Amino acid sequence: MSDGLIVQKYGGTSLGSPLRIRKVAEKIAARTRDDTRIIVTVSAMGSTTDRLVRLAHEITPHPSRRELDMLLTVGERVSMALLSMALNSMGCRAISFTGSQSGIVTNTGHTRALIEEIHAGRIEEALSVGHVVIVAGFQGVSRAKEITTLGRGGSDTTAVALAARLGAARCEIYSDVPGVFTADPRIVKTARLLPRIGYDAMLELAVLGAKVLHYRAAELARRYRVPLHLLSSFDDPRGTVVGNGDDVEHESITSVTSHGNVALVRIVSQGDGTALSGFLNLVVEREIRFVFYQRSSEGTRDSLVFVVEADDLPAVRAAVEKIRPHGIAIDVSEPLASVSVVGTGLSSSARAIARIEQLLGEAGIPVRYVGTSSLSVTCLVPATAREKTVDTLHTALIDAGRARSGSA
Repeated sequence: MSDGLIVQKYGGTSLGSPLRIRKVAEKIAARTRDDTRIIVTVSAMGSTTDRLVRLAHEITPHPSRRELDMLLTVGERVSMALLSMALNSMGCRAISFTGSQSGIVTNTGHTRALIEEIHAGRIEEALSVGHVVIVAGFQGVSRAKEITTLGRGGSDTTAVALAARLGAARCEIYSDVPGVFTADPRIVKTARLLPRIGYDAMLELAVLGAKVLHYRAAELARRYRVPLHLLSSFDDPRGTVVGNGDDVEHESITSVTSHGNVALVRIVSQGDGTALSGFLNLVVEREIRFVFYQRSSEGTRDSLVFVVEADDLPAVRAAVEKIRPHGIAIDVSEPLASVSVVGTGLSSSARAIARIEQLLGEAGIPVRYVGTSSLSVTCLVPATAREKTVDTLHTALIDAGRARSGSA
């Protein structure tokens, strides 16, 4: 591990104006005065990516994914060049690189590419002569020399991947939130900042809807044991440290998180299961992500039950239409919200599951589905009941527990 190397990532809100870019540059320049070497990964300024996506869809309702990647990478290139200019104007030597110039090699999956390897020679050379290296996040290049993007949250993934590849002492993720909370503070007034969280719990929260860190970045950090610090660009310097957590078997609740726009899908096949296997192959081709998935068989009846983000429903329906002649039936329930209680010892605790269902029943919140993982219990509720569900569970399971323990 390189003790003097830090990787930082700044999100779009942090870079949303020339004034904010200069503030970030001042912060970076101050860190270099103690001989710290810094790689900075940047997102596009403010809502630039959203504007570019809208522009593409004004041209055509179905833009080419290749050309969409060419368009969307413009946003990060603007951020990296402006930040490098700001640093150099302050007397801090800096150089900016695109994803391809940084040696970030991906597969060929346009708009949702996966990083396969990083040839970091150019970055290491720039660091060795005293430059701050600014890397455009969210992008790379395939072996076919095609520009690719990593999908939403891809700048987080870029930063963590660079930290892992170069053995950085720490990866700092700066955004418009101070870190990980026990719930979304916009929903729950009593939510508190978590000073520390384990890799496993962080990944679970990211997969289940927490926006502070993208789930692919959380997965990389856990796999390569990259020390993370999630911080605010604007205030509250404490943040949340993500690292090795305590391995405990007793029930302990960390946080309540939610995702506000999901659909519950049931697909039933009469036959030998070949049709459902064909459906899953189509899902892989279309890069649809399951939030939750379960498969079961009973006699000649084979069924899938899964949860997807509502934005992926058109792709799910298109996949079903391709195999419908094989005896497939589909039922979709929407709009729904998924609300998850995350912690240790939950999946094996019938008491915890019963308590959650009891609380929601007493609050008059209908539950459409309950699923568990090793670190969470997830309930599907009507989308209109999302905030009430989060507040109900946080009050009973986290606030009450804090009061009993005498915590502040």
